[in-house]
Amino acid sequence: MAATTVTKYSRAIRILHWVLALLLIGLLIAGTIMHNTADEATKFAILKLHAPLGLLAGILLFARTYFAFTQPRPAADPNWSLAVKWGSKIIHILLYVFPHALVGSGIATMVASGLGEILQSGQTAPWPELSGIAFAGAHGLFAKLFLASLVLHIAGAIYHQAIIKDNLIARMMPGK
Repeated sequence: MAATTVTKYSRAIRILHWVLALLLIGLLIAGTIMHNTADEATKFAILKLHAPLGLLAGILLFARTYFAFTQPRPAADPNWSLAVKWGSKIIHILLYVFPHALVGSGIATMVASGLGEILQSGQTAPWPELSGIAFAGAHGLFAKLFLASLVLHIAGAIYHQAIIKDNLIARMMPGK
């Protein structure tokens, strides 16, 4: 019996892709606002959402990673150039690595800075000094690197849809 050609990602992968896309973009926005405000009450209010949503993103990322290795996926188009194939592979690897690194460095920052204890106690001040916490610096760096890889991913999707016109995005769209 011949193997069936997979033309779309599995339903689980597609759902997790779009849920994580919205969640991670929201976390990037919230983190940027939190980082750029001086008002401690605002920082803590955002952190009360950012931290648990970051943990949720971590759980969903592990599920997404599991499905990526256990579910069949569409093959690369044989007409793609070697540069497009490698670029796609590298960006997709980074889109797994950087979010996992963000979750890990976020948890480490919460522990090392005392922010986790502060949140659990219900306090809203004082905001700890994070400049001496290596994990906080790493978290900021991973956020920037993730954002850059996300922009390249979106640019690649637009390139495939508008320039190559291969309807690549249909592989990740909802539906049957």
